Amino acid sequence: MAKKDKHKKRDLNKTELANRIANQSRWVSNAYSSVEDSLFRVIRAVSSLVDKVIFSKYLMPLVALLLAVSLYISVNYDSENNPFMTPLSSARTLNNVKVNALYNDESFEIRGLPETCSITLTGEAANVTNAATREGYCQVNLEGLTEGTHTVSLNASGYGDNVNAITTPSDVTITLERKTTRQYEVDYDFINLDALDSRYILSEPTFPDGSRVNIRASKTTLDSIAFVKVLIDASGVTGDFEQEAKLVAYDANGNVVSADIIPSTIKVEVSVTSPHKVVPINLNITGTVPEDMAIESVSMDQQTTIIYAPENVLDTIDQVSVNLDASSLLRDTQMAAPITLPEGVSSADVTMVNLSITLGEKETKMIDNVPINYRNNTNNYQAEVADNVTSVNVRVEGTKENIEAIDISDIYVYVDMADLEPGTYDLPLEIQLNSSNHYVELSSERATLKITLIGSEEN
Repeated sequence: MAKKDKHKKRDLNKTELANRIANQSRWVSNAYSSVEDSLFRVIRAVSSLVDKVIFSKYLMPLVALLLAVSLYISVNYDSENNPFMTPLSSARTLNNVKVNALYNDESFEIRGLPETCSITLTGEAANVTNAATREGYCQVNLEGLTEGTHTVSLNASGYGDNVNAITTPSDVTITLERKTTRQYEVDYDFINLDALDSRYILSEPTFPDGSRVNIRASKTTLDSIAFVKVLIDASGVTGDFEQEAKLVAYDANGNVVSADIIPSTIKVEVSVTSPHKVVPINLNITGTVPEDMAIESVSMDQQTTIIYAPENVLDTIDQVSVNLDASSLLRDTQMAAPITLPEGVSSADVTMVNLSITLGEKETKMIDNVPINYRNNTNNYQAEVADNVTSVNVRVEGTKENIEAIDISDIYVYVDMADLEPGTYDLPLEIQLNSSNHYVELSSERATLKITLIGSEEN
């Protein structure tokens, strides 16, 4: 019985505890709701009061005035006097800024001064951005300095007073040298020759006012000058001309030397000629037509051309050539071929010819006992020929019509003895065709001739 009462008492304690917790939760919830209602009432009251103040017809002008004053103060307030406001600062470096020097350039020459420097701008961001767009420069003031070496300061100029400008380098060591004058003989160069018609030849220029000029610079600079040239512009020239041509001084390596040339230009006179000559066009055939064929004939639409060159070159030229490679011919062909201009010829009226080539079957005939000749025996050596060979048989190949037109009088066989000393030699036999028929091929049964040169004979 006692045990049963004990269990009943324990159950009663649990029920009381649960009721107590439930009552406490209800109190907390009621208290939160009461606080929330009070807060909302306060907010509504404040909002209602603000609406009455702002939208009151009596107080609205006062509110507008207060807002305007506040806006004015925020825009115009001096941030430098306000310990709680700091302006946005910035820095920017400008490279390759030109260096200007203030000095007497009529009397002195500067050495050691850099052409450019760097400038670092610092300050408020807006001021730095604005200053960087200006055309500022580095400046060094050398006025009042005498000849010699000096250390001077570089200063930035032209960037305004709202930024701080620092130059790099800040100091430089320069040398002032006094200028003197020296006289030089001028040479010449033609420039823009690619714009000159290749038919024209420019003569050596003449200088009506003399060919000497004065150059004013320091002794160091004057000593470095190797030559002075007048640059004559040849563009657009079609006849004799006069020109005020620019003068330039150079060192021994061909580099331009900066100096005061007096005068800076010089008058030149140039004669323009167009030497020319009419020469025949020769067809030069190389190689062999394949497949037992030969060239029957070749016609050219041009037989002569006018060539342009200096007189001394024209005197050495009797003809120009068109090359034809016979090994590339497989059938009757029409083709254009360029004229090969000799060295020294600047241009020609005709530079291409049209060829019409006809082929035929190849045939062969022999011409016997063609005599052997000796060329260029300038020392009158006596020649002893092995086996007493005095003639050779020559094979002629070509179309039937062409080889029948060749006889022994058209063939010249020879050995060349130029620059030979007494002794025994195997000299190649050369064959020359003395005919306008260029379409046959000649070959000798003997390739060389063994001869011995002995002493000399008087004619």
